Amino acid sequence: MSKTTALQAISTPLTSVTLIEASAGTGKTFTMASLYLRLLLNIGENEFGRPLNVNEILVVTFTEAATQELKARIRQRIQQAKNQFIDYQKTKELAIFADSDNRFLVQDPETETLTARYLEQLDLDIAIQQLKFAEQNMDLAAIYTIHSFCHRTLKQYAVNSGIHFNLELVTNETTLLTQLTNAFWREYFYPQPIEVAQFIAQHLQSPAVLLNTLRPYLTGETPKLASNRPHLLTMSLQEFLQNEIGAKQRELREVSDKVKAQWQQHFAQIKALFLNEFEKESVGLNANKFKRPYFDNRVAAIEHWCTFGTDFIPPNELWCFTKSYIDGAFKKGFEAFQHDLFDWLEEQEEYFKTASESIQQDKMWLLFHCAKVLNERLNAHKESHIQKGFNDLLRLLKQALTSESGEQLADLIRHQYPFAMIDEFQDTDEQQYAIFSHIYVNKPDCGFMMIGDPKQAIYKFRGADIFTYLKAAEMAGEQRFTLNKNYRSTPELIHAVNELLDFDTAFLYDKIQFDAVKAGKNQPHFVLNGEKQAPLHFYVEQERSSDDDIAECCAENILHWLESADKNLAVFDDDGKQKPLQSDDIAVLVRTGTQAEKIQQALRKRGIASVYLSDRSDVFCTEIARELVHILSACLNATNEHAILNAVSTSIYALSAAEIQKIKQSEALLERWAERFESYFRTWKFQGVLPMLYQLLLDKGEQSAELSIPEKILALPNGERRLTDLLHLAELLQQAAPLNESEAALLRWFERQVQGGDESQQGESQVRLESEQKLVKIVTIHKSKGLEYGLVWLPFLHKNIGDNRRNNEISTYHNEQDETLWDIEEQHKEESEKEQFAEEMRLIYVALTRAKYHLSIVVPQMFTDWNGWLYVLTRGEIGMKKKIDGKRNGADLASQIQKQLNQKLGENSCQISALSASSDLRQLDLKVDSQNIAAAEFTQSIEQNWGITSFTALERMHSNKLARYRSLNEQGGLLEMTKNDDDDGRSIIETTVENQALWVEFSQGLSPLDFPRGRMQGTALHRLFEKQQFDQPIDPQIIAETCHKLQLEDEWNEALQRWITQVLHTPIDGVALAELPAQDVLKEMQFMLKIDRTFDVKAFNAALEQHHPLYQQPYQFDEIQGMVRGAIDLVYRHHGQYYLLDYKSNALADYRPEALAADIQQHHYDLQYLIYSIALHRYLQQKLPNYDYEKDFGGVRYAYLRGMNGSGKTGVFADKPCYALIQALEKLFYA
Repeated sequence: MSKTTALQAISTPLTSVTLIEASAGTGKTFTMASLYLRLLLNIGENEFGRPLNVNEILVVTFTEAATQELKARIRQRIQQAKNQFIDYQKTKELAIFADSDNRFLVQDPETETLTARYLEQLDLDIAIQQLKFAEQNMDLAAIYTIHSFCHRTLKQYAVNSGIHFNLELVTNETTLLTQLTNAFWREYFYPQPIEVAQFIAQHLQSPAVLLNTLRPYLTGETPKLASNRPHLLTMSLQEFLQNEIGAKQRELREVSDKVKAQWQQHFAQIKALFLNEFEKESVGLNANKFKRPYFDNRVAAIEHWCTFGTDFIPPNELWCFTKSYIDGAFKKGFEAFQHDLFDWLEEQEEYFKTASESIQQDKMWLLFHCAKVLNERLNAHKESHIQKGFNDLLRLLKQALTSESGEQLADLIRHQYPFAMIDEFQDTDEQQYAIFSHIYVNKPDCGFMMIGDPKQAIYKFRGADIFTYLKAAEMAGEQRFTLNKNYRSTPELIHAVNELLDFDTAFLYDKIQFDAVKAGKNQPHFVLNGEKQAPLHFYVEQERSSDDDIAECCAENILHWLESADKNLAVFDDDGKQKPLQSDDIAVLVRTGTQAEKIQQALRKRGIASVYLSDRSDVFCTEIARELVHILSACLNATNEHAILNAVSTSIYALSAAEIQKIKQSEALLERWAERFESYFRTWKFQGVLPMLYQLLLDKGEQSAELSIPEKILALPNGERRLTDLLHLAELLQQAAPLNESEAALLRWFERQVQGGDESQQGESQVRLESEQKLVKIVTIHKSKGLEYGLVWLPFLHKNIGDNRRNNEISTYHNEQDETLWDIEEQHKEESEKEQFAEEMRLIYVALTRAKYHLSIVVPQMFTDWNGWLYVLTRGEIGMKKKIDGKRNGADLASQIQKQLNQKLGENSCQISALSASSDLRQLDLKVDSQNIAAAEFTQSIEQNWGITSFTALERMHSNKLARYRSLNEQGGLLEMTKNDDDDGRSIIETTVENQALWVEFSQGLSPLDFPRGRMQGTALHRLFEKQQFDQPIDPQIIAETCHKLQLEDEWNEALQRWITQVLHTPIDGVALAELPAQDVLKEMQFMLKIDRTFDVKAFNAALEQHHPLYQQPYQFDEIQGMVRGAIDLVYRHHGQYYLLDYKSNALADYRPEALAADIQQHHYDLQYLIYSIALHRYLQQKLPNYDYEKDFGGVRYAYLRGMNGSGKTGVFADKPCYALIQALEKLFYA
């Protein structure tokens, strides 16, 4: 293992592979910003060689939140350095750089002399300009998440990487994976015989459970494993089901049937033996092993298995009737029962024990084969679709970099980003490291810096691989540095945590060592009731305490803190300057959501508000969502008594049983409620679902004194949470409304979401924080990483790591090549458990290093199993066995630690209290500082004529038919765009002889002329062409999805596939869409055209009259100013020219060119394609060097889908606006 050196940001080499290990609280972000400044200014020792721009410094981290925070911190440091240089230029005083809160490049005052020395390297005028330039261009800074970097790189270098130009990122692949798993389940498991089907039902349970188990391994690569049975690796899944599981299950069933028969044959005799014994005055059976209730319960379980049981493995109760168990159940001096069944069951127990172990291995093998097949199918799907997930981005970029042209791609990336910093590198994996090592390791004229802390590698469940980090660390060689000063916590707390963790095997692996950190600066102390508090406080269980008992003690302690703070007796004291403790200074770190709920309930009972910051539950799964279904149903069915009663029975209205009964019995009351819901429905229909729900919330009903719904909800326990969820659901309904055709369709969509039938809207439906007030924070240890809190409670640190492991979790380990392998046959159980224990120790480290002033930790009365907290308290003495030798007394261990800390660090370094809560439940009663709050008054003016419009809105204006559209947005001046006006009823709809001749080959079945008409059908066809890759065979799944969405008969599947095939193979001026390679196609190109001044409609009409052959009459528009928005269905490149194409599904009487021109004029599609032409023209001007309209712009094509039969003679309209018209229109858009 290479040694680490304390890092000096001013002199760290910038042109090599460097590793920085940053322990918790040691100023990692400050250091990264300092290095960033050095690169911008080319300052310090071992500098890069030239100043870099912000878009040349690649900074990669792992979450969007971390990206935004890092960008903000770097921007702040750039501004700070610029201002310091300006001030220094005026005063020449170095004290400017010595401010403790605004240091330039280093955090320690003793190294400020270095800053003075390196300032001499700078020309301050140039440096200030460089920093101003960097500050102005921070929006261009290359600070990305790992997936964002991969996505950008693949799209930017699509040709070099061989990746589809229109690569589309899907951030949530749940729907795809669910579809693949369901199809796989049907194909492989439905046809299986009863024995195999029963095994699958028992051990895999359902497609959803299978997907949940295998999801971490559905990455496109078959899992690796080591086995003594290599022949199983080469088997197909069907062979494994038939030859392994089927054969074993049949044998097991035969033996199981024999056991049942033997038991039923001899049970009467067995029962008589026991009943006779129970009736004796002196019973020979040991009551701890056999007494009458035990016997009855065991017999009942066995009888149930014999009669109804489908499991081939007998219940454990049967083995209480083996010879060895019966012999051991009798007291000394008594003769045990003798029966042939007891001897026979003794033999069977061993058989079934072996069978159970074999079943567990067969289950793991089955999961392996399932993962193999699912990955193959996932890869096949990804190959034929442009949609890619996060894992695909990494895989594709790695593949591109390791291909034949990979070195050229690496050169391009390295030229673009000559320096790269990877944050949180301990959370990397093999693919991520392979990407950056191919680009930067052993390459000239570049720098590569890895920054992380192996002690905080806690995200294995997300795919992070600590062994990849350790391998990368070795490659850094001598360029391995550490940050060794903690600027977060008080010196007393730092030294206390050092003492707890400073032993050789603290993190189990030799390559991960704990280096004690120093205190970076003095911090205030936590003072309670006039006494300085110890940095550590152990709460020791008295008896076996439940989780509820622990939560009560935690809440009681927090109550005491907050009551003292209200009297100004709980403060943070900094040499006499006191800051009162507030609720948001307190954090409770938990492992699970269940533990968080227990803490919240205990706090709530005491009137203490809290917030669970790790809550990832879905708002559609809440009770308030289920109740809102009834409310919306009542609005749609205001004449239905049952619907109304369901609605008023919800907690949203909070009516009593008597009030509900009164409504039911009174026609007048029922009628008033019906009118109320009818009123809500009218608002919903004409204004929208969100205004309707706001009306409902603010409606006080019959009496003005009656509470509104928000007031009623807030009066309930957890009312703030419920009201937040209700408002959140209202917003989600409003967002979904435009995607559903009617109010009834919106309700059906909402019901599907609540039932969990549809994929959630990714992050949009995650519950929101109910309040931004200062609340006690409850957060999981995993989520707390990187954060800091004043006072930290750790109530469940001692909970066993096995308590919450999923039963079906797959055991893995790393081999000598650092590959992750499945341990199916438990040959590597020790290595696997060591990895689990090591991650637990890293989780313990994260928990112990979040606090600034104080830690309160629960210590159980007795330890019986391996536990990370016990491992710390015994300084590793317990080793790495799940079952420890003997029991360990928690109180004794806590006392030993207290004695050790007080001796080394001084008295009052550690306190111990009994874990208890007062039986007198007190409520937190804080003094209220009332303030008169008033909303600020808006005094500025708003431009009333500015808006966003589109072709659809302009065409509607011209047709003077705005009254038919009740859009609120139109009334407010912001016009929403609906692009697809196909089949809106204005086209001529009749089947002519000419049209029938178009589709001779469809004469025996459905033809495109039979395809249903309507806006929804037109939109569905647009989406189909958007999803289908043109140069690939038609995807049956896309066809099936389209037919399902439109509720078409099954016979349409084949007809639609034939039609789309014909469309793609219809020549359009010499090229069919099917002949276009993926890199020459851009779908759904969205644009925004700015109108610099009020649009001159008169000049617009004059330009059309002079240069446009399809011009008929002057356009009549209202005053337009703002933006024109649109989306071009397709832009394609052919023979070096760029064309725009729009799909139309209009049903016409004739599809020859002259008829299409008439339809273009009738619907004013020429206005549409002129706007689109301007947009594409402007885009090409920016993207193509030496762009020339006549040479590079190919023209406009309108594809009338019902008329495209493959001949190329019908169904396609073509035009190319003359350049004079384009010039004239361009002047109207751009002043």
